[in-house]
Amino acid sequence: MNIKQNNFFKKSFLSLAIAGAMSTSFIASANAEKSMEDIEVLTVTATRSSLNIDDALTSQVVITRADIELANPVSILDLLSSVPSIDVASNGGKGQTGSIFMRGTGSDHTLVLIDGVRVSSATSGGTSFSTISPEMIERIEIVQGPRAALWGSDAIGGVIQIFTRQLSDGEFFAGASFGTDSYKKYKAGVGISHGDGQTTITVSKEESDGYDVTEADGDDADDDGYDFTSVAIRGQQKVTDDFSLQWLLTSDSGDNEFDGYYNGSDIKNHAWLVRANYQTDINGIANRTAFSVGQNRDSADSLRDGESQGVFETRRNQYSLVNNSELSDNLQLNLGVDHYQDDVSKSTTMYDIEERDTTGVFVHTLYTKNAWTYEATLRHDNVEDIESENTYNLGLGYAFNSDSRIVVNHGTGFKAPTFNDLYYPWGGNDDLVSEFSKSSEIFFETTLEDINVSWNFYHSNVDNLIVWDGSKADNIEETEINGLEFALNFDKLGGTHDFNMSYTDAEDKQTKKQLVRRAKEKFNYKFTTSISAADLYVEYQFVGSRLDRGDVELSSYQLVNLGLNYDISDNLSLSSRVTNLLDKEYQTANTYNTQERAFYVGITYQN
Repeated sequence: MNIKQNNFFKKSFLSLAIAGAMSTSFIASANAEKSMEDIEVLTVTATRSSLNIDDALTSQVVITRADIELANPVSILDLLSSVPSIDVASNGGKGQTGSIFMRGTGSDHTLVLIDGVRVSSATSGGTSFSTISPEMIERIEIVQGPRAALWGSDAIGGVIQIFTRQLSDGEFFAGASFGTDSYKKYKAGVGISHGDGQTTITVSKEESDGYDVTEADGDDADDDGYDFTSVAIRGQQKVTDDFSLQWLLTSDSGDNEFDGYYNGSDIKNHAWLVRANYQTDINGIANRTAFSVGQNRDSADSLRDGESQGVFETRRNQYSLVNNSELSDNLQLNLGVDHYQDDVSKSTTMYDIEERDTTGVFVHTLYTKNAWTYEATLRHDNVEDIESENTYNLGLGYAFNSDSRIVVNHGTGFKAPTFNDLYYPWGGNDDLVSEFSKSSEIFFETTLEDINVSWNFYHSNVDNLIVWDGSKADNIEETEINGLEFALNFDKLGGTHDFNMSYTDAEDKQTKKQLVRRAKEKFNYKFTTSISAADLYVEYQFVGSRLDRGDVELSSYQLVNLGLNYDISDNLSLSSRVTNLLDKEYQTANTYNTQERAFYVGITYQN
């Protein structure tokens, strides 16, 4: 897997397109001669409009389809774990509850989207990463730092947007993989054209006997497996030269096993979206307007020895209207309205309030003059039964030349309390207010003799953190976060070398303790190369010691992962992955085991 950090992978092998076009970013391969051509890379998450990544005043990481195929990840968390300043914690392996901490913020302080649809739970605030199949993903855009002024609640630490697969007309693939713990995965996808439109259908089914995810003895000393099926349908249709439609449907269902009183669950999640796009030209001003309506549902039936113990189900109906105007070659203006309705009435647990409406309006502008770029965003959110919030982002960038620039950002963010925080019958607190953050960052990026280098320094304060003290939820914590990120990339010595390291100091200002499950030090290195028809990669990860709940210290750990992709023919390829090559014992959450050395091998036919 190869990651584009900020802007410093300018010489891309493949182009990244957006809003109905194919998308990729920098990927290491043997075709080094192709890297000499600069290709425009477009992203949408940083500004909610299509923009060259070189012009966005944000720290960004892009993971492409080619990166995913090279890494052969079992879980999306395998991809996110090597991103700077992202800590991953999992209650076991694939199929278990997993969470991420971006830039030292909380596990529910990162907004997660699938093709623009919010997919976090309205009850827990978390995202079900374990059910998202990597086979369904075209690319992942990661924006680090607060983006609540554009996206609203949750985007304190950043935004992760997942875009589903897109195949050309007549293109198809089918394959299977097998591995450790009786792992099996079957996948298929096809692209279909219809007039001036196209639809992609992808299906993935995976299952595993798993391993014992906890240290407990007795009845809990058993393997904890899973069985998930994922379907994604993504399409678009050009109606006129100025009007087009897009649609999305994703469905994840299955069951998993774990230890404890509740020892299993049945999961049924879906997301759908319909978006209308309209282009106009008024007095020489180009306007692009997008109206979308969609829904996300997450449903989990908690089981005890196969018997239902209660259902948590939330639905979020979502509506959005965004207009982008190019007022000149140097100035663009974005205006938008978001509205979503959360509904937990189908949950077995009875909440005092079962529905909540949220409406946000924002204005965003980006202006470039000579070597300077200016950005400003202002947003107002009205959350029903919660105080309204105003957030903003200000950015300033200066380009020393075509290869070097410096950017300064300052912004605020907020996280509205979840239904569990407010109304859970056993500990909810309806007096809670939203968590609120202030963040600043400065980053510099340059290219020195074909070596791409980036530094990033950031500081954040998060107030009114919501904490469960054992009896109820309360706004009691204030945190201070300071961080440093460094990354470099170069093509020499027989392949591509990617380094990144991060230092994160996330402290509770009252107790002076480090926040749980955030490592101060992280280091990642990837080497990728090609030999004949084979693509190879070696990945090394170091994660420093961390605190967990109860002041338990989790030891630092090191991982080595290997990958190989081999083209048997023009259409048939063989893939393999070795995870935790050195068979290290480590934990990302106290009392929960991680997988020992694991092997995977797969074969794919693609026309």
